Amino acid sequence: MYNKVLIFILVFVTRTFSSLQLCGKENSMDISRGTHLSNGDVYFHGIKYEKSEYYIDNQTGVEKACICSKESCIRKCCPFGLGYDFRKKVCVNTTEPFDPPVWNDYGVIRNANASKMFHFTFGKHNCSSSELRIRISQVAPHHHLKRDGNLYIELPMSIPPWTVRGPDKYCIDTFVYEDEEGNTKTQLDALVCFAEPSFDPTSYIISSTCMLISCVFILATVAVYAWLPELRNLHGRVLMAYLLSLFVGFLFLATMQILLIINNVTAECCLVLTFIIYFFLLSAFFWLNVMSFDIWWTFSGKRGLSLEKLSTRARFCAYAFYAFGVPTALTIIMAGLEFSGLPAHPLLPNIKHQGCFLFGKSKLLYFYGPIVALCVANMLFFILTALKIAQIRKQTSVLKSKESTMHDQHRNDQQRLLLYVKLFAVMGINWLLEVISALYPDADYLWRYTDAYNVLIGLITFIIFVCKRKIFRLMKKRIEESIHRRKSEVGNMREFSQRDRTDWRSCHNQRASLDTIRSSLCVDTDSVKTKTTQC
Repeated sequence: MYNKVLIFILVFVTRTFSSLQLCGKENSMDISRGTHLSNGDVYFHGIKYEKSEYYIDNQTGVEKACICSKESCIRKCCPFGLGYDFRKKVCVNTTEPFDPPVWNDYGVIRNANASKMFHFTFGKHNCSSSELRIRISQVAPHHHLKRDGNLYIELPMSIPPWTVRGPDKYCIDTFVYEDEEGNTKTQLDALVCFAEPSFDPTSYIISSTCMLISCVFILATVAVYAWLPELRNLHGRVLMAYLLSLFVGFLFLATMQILLIINNVTAECCLVLTFIIYFFLLSAFFWLNVMSFDIWWTFSGKRGLSLEKLSTRARFCAYAFYAFGVPTALTIIMAGLEFSGLPAHPLLPNIKHQGCFLFGKSKLLYFYGPIVALCVANMLFFILTALKIAQIRKQTSVLKSKESTMHDQHRNDQQRLLLYVKLFAVMGINWLLEVISALYPDADYLWRYTDAYNVLIGLITFIIFVCKRKIFRLMKKRIEESIHRRKSEVGNMREFSQRDRTDWRSCHNQRASLDTIRSSLCVDTDSVKTKTTQC
């Protein structure tokens, strides 16, 4: 009990102290004239300040609250009516009003008045010992003041191309300077604290390594299904197409992360890789949808329809047209919107402004949106298939006979359904972790689980579809047939070689006999004094 009270007191003191340190005198406001509530809260100008959000000034004894905890604060380098001369590093008089444009996530806010949207503090900020105070126009072509008080800075050689500085890391103002002709000029600029980029490649190293390991197991599964003729049916072809799509998506995603680690990637390269990864990962989910549909169609009993009349190859081509065609259309639409030149809008991908791959609302709309729709459809197919299996068991008594061919076929289909459900669960868990990590990007521990699970996708797929007695028996049978075939080929080669030797000896004996006969004929002709040339 005492420990809990002590912890509560420490937390309260820490929050109060941190609030005081965050505030500072320039960000503090006298709220002593506000309405005081019985629980210690204060209402001032319609804003509620809890007891932990204000403090008592030791010098004046009045209640002061942190304005920046309730309003957006920005720092102006010089007081109003003055601009900053960056050559002389002093504040000078200027007649130009200070009204910087304010941006939201998609563009400039029209008719925005910065003096009414922000609480201003004045003076140059203090940078840490490891940072340098530089003028932003010297290193970045563009910078945007956001409505939350943060300054977004475009760095052309950086991935992503935007970096963010909070109000305590910059001051913005009208900068005054003289051009080459001696005329006084002004421009909106900022002094920003910059440090050496501190890119931590650990997460990318773990993620790319996990995906490459998963790719090894995926290739092993594809190799087994391609090697065994019994598995190269429609089910096996669809599974191989799914795995190859997942393999290419993982491979290019790992390549992108490796290029980011070695800092050898441009914005254009990221854009191309994004489209490739988007297409193949989306194709993998569409092939999973094909599996769900195919198993439902198998149990639905819809005979005589056009799809049922198609051959295995024709059905696979129809499935491929769907599984690759729809992602192709979605990729083309996304690329068209990206390069359309339309004004910034929440419905646009904005890939070039976010770095490698989709991010935020764009990822939710273009990537997670289709995946959610496919997952819902898959679940519907699985539920309908399970209901149909239960109906068949009740209505068909012949299925109870283990010797029935129909029973064996339905039992195999049920096992295939179970495999699809397992695969759907594997992909579903990974998708769920991806969504959680997207909603909470600062939760690094979630990324660790996601990265580790990327390995399990390939491994679990290999276990589900390869590590089975049936597959092992087929592999053993194939190996034995291969060994038997080689022995037969060696035996045939030996028999053929022996026959060749016999034929050669027979031919050789015939030639010897012929020479003997010819020699005998020559002797006889000499004896009767015939011309030697006749021999």
